[in-house]
Amino acid sequence: MATATLEFADGRRLTYRITVSPRGRCVRLRLSARNGLVVVVPRGINRADLDAIVKSKRDWIARHLRRFEEARHLLANQVSLAPPQTFDLPALNESWQIEYRETPSRTVSARTDQPAGLIVAGAVENEAACRAALLRWLARRGRETLAPWLGRLAEETGLTFSEVRVKGQRTRWGSCTAKGVVSLNYKLLFLPREWVRYVLVHELCHTRELNHSERFWRLVYRCEPNAAEIRGQLREAWKWLPAWLDPENRFHPTLTVT
Repeated sequence: MATATLEFADGRRLTYRITVSPRGRCVRLRLSARNGLVVVVPRGINRADLDAIVKSKRDWIARHLRRFEEARHLLANQVSLAPPQTFDLPALNESWQIEYRETPSRTVSARTDQPAGLIVAGAVENEAACRAALLRWLARRGRETLAPWLGRLAEETGLTFSEVRVKGQRTRWGSCTAKGVVSLNYKLLFLPREWVRYVLVHELCHTRELNHSERFWRLVYRCEPNAAEIRGQLREAWKWLPAWLDPENRFHPTLTVT
């Protein structure tokens, strides 16, 4: 992996990484709180052309550097990494209490005990195993709630999808394939309800327009009038995720320019 340096008008210098995408067709700039600036390039690009492209995005990079520096500070100072005693799921208007029960089992499982209670049982002294059990429970809760929600929105908007999958993606809230398969992140459950609705509408619109063209955005704005405002708010959505979800901070905010 190669590196290069970008100099700003005020004399500051930023070292960034360059990675080659064998199937890439354009240069993409990714600026994230964890990894800094990463420039993804197609194979065989001329270095002088690459330097010119990065310099042309210098103002965009400078505008976002301060926000990502703040994000790095937050990531470095997160301390609530232990499995929680309680947690909220704003998307569902739910609050959950957790009871940890030690049993002779070498594994750990999480199950719903009552309308607002969970039992985590097994080798509960193993924090990593407890977190993994809670993530599995969250994935199940996501499938139980996000899939029907997407179905209701499909009826409301007149859009259709072929299948919905709920996973724990690292850098995407959702995605859609050319075959109409919508993938949603169960971490959406930790976001405000109106933000989640926007993500679901966004992916449904991709079933008709598998791009980010003007036609796509017109369709999004027709289905969700507050889309422009929510798009901006989602840039900070990762801050809603509790630290115990991912102690290694693998899920982080990323901005991409193509």
